[in-house]
Amino acid sequence: MEKKLKAIKQQILTAIERGESLKIIGGNSKVFLGRDTVGSEINMADYSGVISYEPTELYITVRAGTLLSVITKLLAEQGQMLAFEPAEINDKTTIGGVIATGLSGPRRPYSGSARDFVLGVRCINGLAKELSFGGQVMKNVAGYDLSRLMTGAYGTLGIITEVTLKVLPQSEFESTGVKVVSRQQALSEIHDISSRAAPVSASCYDGEKMIVRFSGNEKFVKESLKSTGFEEYKKGNEFWKELRDYNLSIFHTDKPIWRLSVPSASNVNLENDDYLIDWGGSQYWLASDRSPNEIFTMADDLGGSALLFRGGDRNGDVFQPLSSGLFKLQQELKRAFDPHKVLNLEKMYVNI
Repeated sequence: MEKKLKAIKQQILTAIERGESLKIIGGNSKVFLGRDTVGSEINMADYSGVISYEPTELYITVRAGTLLSVITKLLAEQGQMLAFEPAEINDKTTIGGVIATGLSGPRRPYSGSARDFVLGVRCINGLAKELSFGGQVMKNVAGYDLSRLMTGAYGTLGIITEVTLKVLPQSEFESTGVKVVSRQQALSEIHDISSRAAPVSASCYDGEKMIVRFSGNEKFVKESLKSTGFEEYKKGNEFWKELRDYNLSIFHTDKPIWRLSVPSASNVNLENDDYLIDWGGSQYWLASDRSPNEIFTMADDLGGSALLFRGGDRNGDVFQPLSSGLFKLQQELKRAFDPHKVLNLEKMYVNI
């Protein structure tokens, strides 16, 4: 594996010398995310393997090219899981891509985001230097914020080579309930259910039905399902997997797909867009032909942000435009980690 790391470093040094840029890939399952980039490829798919797994200590350390399916299976054998419920878009999805994009699944509002479970990261920056941040337990805070900084940076600050993640026990029992309600009823009811400390682990609204997953002690789950007036949804497991992996019908459209992250009480102007509400009202998926400027402005007015998730113009703004202060901060981070702008140039923003 050291030979692979040396090759990566040399590729970076060569790119610096030639004034070229590099494009980081793994399983390529998320190639549709972010702005279009150019450059020679650095392929991390073959830098794989589990380095350390301590079920009793609730952490796992793996190389970036390790398949998510391999990790999920290994954890399941010990009754454990990645609680942020990452998408397994296809059988080539790697953990490096999961952390680089920082996307979390339906369980995110109730268990935490991908960033919350990153304990440590090893990476190679744009100067071909190996860096190590964080550790293996939450109490190890040395460099912890920097390890989390790499989560969701889309490879613009460094090439993730290893990641240490906190894992959690799987739920004892899960059951999904469904109820036909209006959009406003759905948003109001999920807030009410949450205030009652019901064991909710996922909740969404598809335009017709409110769908909620309860997880925990079997007796408590069944009582919660009954007391909240839901009917058991027999296809619940299938539904959450399809939502997690972006396979529901809303994701299969010729229209651009937008993800809005907003306060859960937001009154989002949906117009005639197809939509799905996730995360108890904090995340909206829109299939919309509206202009990027209109979507970004709407998200900003609501105190949130928008991401052009799939389709649309990948050479324009894909992520929520930053304020001048935040843009300057991003530029400073890029200069610190990748001063020659070698790694995934303009993957997120122009000139970064």
